[in-house]
Amino acid sequence: MTDEPYPWVRRTTERGKAYDAFREYLNQGPRRTVLATAEAVGITKDSAYELSKRHDWGARATAYDQHLASAATDGLASQMASARDDNLALADKLRGHLSDQLDGFIGGREDPTVRWSQALAAMVRLEEHAFRLKDDPKASAARDRVQQYLQRIEQANQT
Repeated sequence: MTDEPYPWVRRTTERGKAYDAFREYLNQGPRRTVLATAEAVGITKDSAYELSKRHDWGARATAYDQHLASAATDGLASQMASARDDNLALADKLRGHLSDQLDGFIGGREDPTVRWSQALAAMVRLEEHAFRLKDDPKASAARDRVQQYLQRIEQANQT
């Protein structure tokens, strides 16, 4: 491997055509070959092998592939964290609204409406999916809150 931070960029010792050949090699993806690169850029296979050896194409391409894989993984992790946070914020907003409604039902000794129960189920599913995206120490506390709300529903239904 190479110690360069971005080994796939042009090196100071690489002339334009040598770097063009490397870029062709790099862009062929995981099934790249020096021979295919020689054919694509119109140089002899011996010249291509010499350039590959001199400029360490194999290690540079491996570093590039790893960089792309990491970037894709980091992007997905970021999207998942963002979705989790959005879902938790929505569930929190819904929880507050449902709590207010439940207090009204309990105070008036009324049964919660079907819509209220459906909204509670939706909130619980939102939280459940959000917690599955990432283990979070706050998850158990949130689950406890959900259990408390469910107990309050049962109490309201029993009166």
